[in-house]
Order: sequence, then C-alpha cells, then structure tokens
Amino acid sequence: MAGENVTMLHFTLCADDFGLHQDADNGIIDLVQAGRLNAVSCMSVGPTLGQNAGRLLQAAADGRAQIGLHLTFTEYAPVGLMPHLAPDGVLPAIGALIQQAHLRKLRQNEITEQVSRQLRVFTETFGRLPDFIDGHQHAHILPGIRDAVIAAVLNMPRGVWVRSCDLPLSRLLSLGIARRRAVIISTLARRLKRKLLRHHVPTNGVFFGVNDFDPHQDFGDMMRIWMDAARTSGKPALIMCHPGHPKTTDIWDPIAVRRPDELSYLASDQFEQDMVLRDMTLVAQPVAASAQNA
Repeated sequence: MAGENVTMLHFTLCADDFGLHQDADNGIIDLVQAGRLNAVSCMSVGPTLGQNAGRLLQAAADGRAQIGLHLTFTEYAPVGLMPHLAPDGVLPAIGALIQQAHLRKLRQNEITEQVSRQLRVFTETFGRLPDFIDGHQHAHILPGIRDAVIAAVLNMPRGVWVRSCDLPLSRLLSLGIARRRAVIISTLARRLKRKLLRHHVPTNGVFFGVNDFDPHQDFGDMMRIWMDAARTSGKPALIMCHPGHPKTTDIWDPIAVRRPDELSYLASDQFEQDMVLRDMTLVAQPVAASAQNA
C-alpha cells in the first residue's frame, strides 16, 4: 500500500500511432484529457494527423503531455518519393527493413532526407519541434536510420530526447511477456543506446510495453507487470501503449483489434488504483534520463 514516506515514481506512458486513423486519435486524445497519458508519438505519414493535431495540442496544453515524432519506415507511404526503399510508393514490412539495414542496403541520403521530411511535416503541423523522437515498429533503432536520427537531434535545441528500447536480458525474460519479440528489439536497440550516451542525447532509462498483441492477453495484467518492473528499476521508465476506439475505417492497422482493450484499461478506475498501490504517478512533464543516468 502507498505510504506517507514512500517516494512517488514518476514515469512516462506514451501512446504510439497518433495520426494513423480517427479512432486511434480519438482514443488517445480522450486519455490525454483524462490525465492517463503524458506522452504521444505522432506519425507524420498518418492521414488524420493534420485534422487532429489541433485537438491534441489543446489536450496536451500546459505541459500535460509531451508530443513526439513517430518516425515511420515501414508499412505506409513515405513523405515524398523513396525510389530505393519504397519503389512502389509503400514502405517495406519490418522484416524486410531489418534485413536491408543490416546488409547495409539502405541508401543513407534517402534515409536522411526522409527523416528530414517527416520532421518538417511535424513542425509545420504542430508549429514546433517534437519533444522526442521514436520509431514505428522501432525502426529508429536500425543501422542507417539511427545515425540519421542522432544527426537530426544534434542539430536541434538541447532537450529533444530519443526513445531507447533496450532492457537487460534477465529482466526481459523475467517479465514473461512477448519474450522473443522483446529480446529481438532489445538486442537491436543496444547500439543506438550506446550512441545516444556517447553523443549526450537524453533518453529514457528503461523501456517496457513490448507485447504480441495476442487477443487472449489482458492489457491490464501486462501493465501491472510493467509497472512493477518500472517501480523496481531505479531508472526513468518509459512504457509504450497503443490505445484506440474500435476501428471504423479501412486504413491498414494490424493491431486494431487490441487497441480498445488498452483504451478501456487506461481509462478505468482500476488503472488509477494500480498506480496508487505502486506509488506511481504520471507527471505533467514526462521524465527522460540524461545521458549520465540512462
């Protein structure tokens, strides 16, 4: 139980995929307004970003939530042409992107330009730079892409942070959630983490939220496991999520069936009780670690 002398743990809960479709956007905005999210990651390639950005800005006003760029290099159309990575106008699946990245087949100038274009769409839409940068399906951790991300951040005012997706293997396995996927992501992410530390780019200390989007999983159960792990980590924690209302459009969204379960739990009294029991809170300004304590 919460005790008077127990230090409250401030953590970051970030909803990904804002701008993908109206139902995801509406669910995210509902949670921000309710104080149940303190970070939102936005897709510059998303078809509904422009029409809903103003509502998000209003909901996130006064530091209620940070707004970041969800760089997209898979599944959807890029900003402008990418003749080598997306010759047919659609970005590759994540497996193909991972293969191309590790075989050094990505064209660095094309990747750098795409990062610049997506950043430009974000700044034109929101009227300012993002508070942080991450990647759809964690593409920002891959060779070539991570270098372009770091270069872009180093040209921005200090304070823009980049999502780290790594966690020690023993801790990953102890969580018991999506172990194979989590291990792959964490392994791929470690070199990005080292580069962020080397260049003194702020980042989160620990990362949770990887799951298989299995319809038999209960999101509340997973959140309690992640919150317990965040509570004992001793580092600034980031938990990602993907809430949304039931999808009513034909936009490609392979995890659409799971979004309402996440929304339902995060909007519930149970989530509030679970945070209180763990002496955890969502602060107005989400916590990102400095390079020294990440």
